[in-house]
Amino acid sequence: MKRQKRDRLERAHSRGYQAGITGRSKEICPYQTIEPRSHWLGGWRQAMEDRTVSV
Repeated sequence: MKRQKRDRLERAHSRGYQAGITGRSKEICPYQTIEPRSHWLGGWRQAMEDRTVSV
């Protein structure tokens, strides 16, 4: 059970990162519940940091 939960959260983080790298808005986050949403936004923020460093 824990692995499945972690995999879902890792997937949310990865999808948020991909959205951030492509320059999409954080408002498009597809998750409504707090835990996956926070992982998605964490990935999005990381991507935004990576974009500013690489520019």
